[in-house]
Amino acid sequence: MAGKRELQTDPKSKLWLIPVLLAAAVVGVYAGMCVAAATGNTIDPHTTAAGADLSGMTRAEAAWALAPALERLQTESGVHVTVDNGEEAAYLTYEELGVSFDAAALAEKAYTHSHSGNPLRDGWRLLTACLGFGAAIEPEPADGWQELAAERVAEATGLAAQDFTYEVSGDQLTLTKAQDGRTVDRLTLKARLDETASDASGERRVDLPYTTLAADPGDLQALSRELGGTSANATYDAETDTIIPERSVINFNVAQAQMLLDAAAPGAQVSVPVTAEEAEVTAEELKEVLFRDVLGTYTTRVGGAAGRKANVKLTAERVNGTVLNSGEEFDYYTLCGPFSASNGYQSAPGYLHGKTVEMDGGGACQCSSTTYAAALLANLEIVARTAHGFASDYIGLGLDATVSGGGPEFRFRNNTSYPIKVETVYSPNNRLTVNILGTKTDDTYVKMRTEVLSTTPYEEELIETDTLAPGQKVVDQTPYTGYVVNTYRQVYDGEGNLLSETFEARSKYNKRNRITLVGAGTAEEALVPETPTVEPAPAPEPASTPEPAPAPESPAAETPAPIEELIDQLIPAEEGEANSV
Repeated sequence: MAGKRELQTDPKSKLWLIPVLLAAAVVGVYAGMCVAAATGNTIDPHTTAAGADLSGMTRAEAAWALAPALERLQTESGVHVTVDNGEEAAYLTYEELGVSFDAAALAEKAYTHSHSGNPLRDGWRLLTACLGFGAAIEPEPADGWQELAAERVAEATGLAAQDFTYEVSGDQLTLTKAQDGRTVDRLTLKARLDETASDASGERRVDLPYTTLAADPGDLQALSRELGGTSANATYDAETDTIIPERSVINFNVAQAQMLLDAAAPGAQVSVPVTAEEAEVTAEELKEVLFRDVLGTYTTRVGGAAGRKANVKLTAERVNGTVLNSGEEFDYYTLCGPFSASNGYQSAPGYLHGKTVEMDGGGACQCSSTTYAAALLANLEIVARTAHGFASDYIGLGLDATVSGGGPEFRFRNNTSYPIKVETVYSPNNRLTVNILGTKTDDTYVKMRTEVLSTTPYEEELIETDTLAPGQKVVDQTPYTGYVVNTYRQVYDGEGNLLSETFEARSKYNKRNRITLVGAGTAEEALVPETPTVEPAPAPEPASTPEPAPAPESPAAETPAPIEELIDQLIPAEEGEANSV
């Protein structure tokens, strides 16, 4: 048609429709999602539980799918129990904790998460799930699981304190380092388990509440003293008449053991080498040989007044039965002193500053001298011994031993491996025998050899006095010849072959002049005393092999009879006492 106008439209005028249409579409989609969520009976997409994908499943399907997943969760997952420093103290699976899971209940929880009953909320959740933002549903154990789990965790992680221990096996010492214990606070642990959520795989982590129980760390220095040192033979207890068992020892490097122990973890074991030292004499062996043999014996004649004999007898009683275990010392003065009236001793002649005077305990040294001679013949170690100032007539030169309060002393040591006993016998005929009983391990025996280095004769001194009638004479001081002698210990084998000779002692005896009181005006040629000089008894030789204690009358080790007879016949009683201190 001619002259008709065509309608023109501006494209920009309709751009506002785009956002409207998009909004309408979103609203439509969201509305559709709300309707689907409200009317649907499946679980939202991208929803997982216990590692199982439950997307689009019904509750029944989800429960069926969750059963094997929960079984794996129960046996392969659990609770990590840590201590304060983050170190894991224990890991217990849910099965070990006694915790179980309900598949149907977990499927219902996943379904409820998708269908809360609020269409708008459920629609939005469904929309985000479809976009890939699904949910991970946490598996929940059965109600009350925390208390049971706390009980099981406490049992598994509670520790008794493990003190330092040791064990010796062969040539190794095994040391177990101390480990502190702990007591678990179960109530606090239960509360922490209740507050702890699991991760997507069902694992939980909880810090252990506990109290430390300190363990004894041990003392290697004390252990070294307890186990080591020097081995000890079996010994004899005289008071209880029992044998004390032997002690074997082991020694180890304490510094090395301490270094290894410091580097070890608590409760770990380390080993160090040891050196064992066995005892030489066992209790079983000692029982069979205790005091079996006479190691040495010596006999002396006891002369003088009744007081002197009583003193010798008293010392013999106090020495009798003395037992010395290996290494122990015999101390004469400790056993017998002090030599005083208050200690039971009587007054008898003794030496004081070179003079013979009456004193308490006179003659007490005869037992020490006899014991010294027996100890020499027993081949024992002499610790301390001093010769008398003057030679004694009851024992050979170099075989005497003087003792007094404050010194000199007489001591000897049991240097054998077995106990020894000192046995004394004071016979009715005034003989003192000392036997050293012990255990012989070979057939050797001892003889003493005396070497006289010098002899100094005494001199005669005459003193006139108005107290005596002319021609009358009285010996005021008995004489002694001076000597210097060496004694040697000779050891022989059972066949009489000399094995060794060692120097024992040097003994110096002073001379003492004879002093005779004479009446004034007596001619000098008539004043020479006729009393013979008394010399010391010669040292006897023991039998080749010591025999059991001899009868008191045995002359094997006593002063020879001819010398005694001279003493008895020719020396006045007073002089005999003075010579027999």
